[in-house]
Amino acid sequence: MPEIAPPPKSAPFQEKMAYYRSQHTSRGVRATHLVGIPTVAFSLPLVFGRPKVGVPVFIGGWALQVLGHKVFEKNSPALKNGFFSYQLCGLAFWCEEMVEILAKVATKVDGRAAGDPGGAPHSTPDRFGARPQAVPRS
Repeated sequence: MPEIAPPPKSAPFQEKMAYYRSQHTSRGVRATHLVGIPTVAFSLPLVFGRPKVGVPVFIGGWALQVLGHKVFEKNSPALKNGFFSYQLCGLAFWCEEMVEILAKVATKVDGRAAGDPGGAPHSTPDRFGARPQAVPRS
């Protein structure tokens, strides 16, 4: 995949998000970021309150994300192009990913086909995935 040039620092957030998404296309890098981004966020208060715990967690969260870029995307993190704005892009990206995952889970649980807002009548499956059968009334 050809390297896409980052937008200028003065570019609107939408362009930066488009660039950020273009640098996070593989399942592997997305998975490392789904874990790494909240790990870094969780560690920030610990860095100041309990540094012996927070600093290693912080470093581990970042290392996981950088490793994801090197192994799965073969690129460098977008942060090198604007630390603060791409931090916000990373957080927005994580939120988008979580919404997508939760929507897929809800669709499976609901028994609806993707894109079918009405769906067929459904019931909640039990813990084994079986749906209760209707019992005829006499």
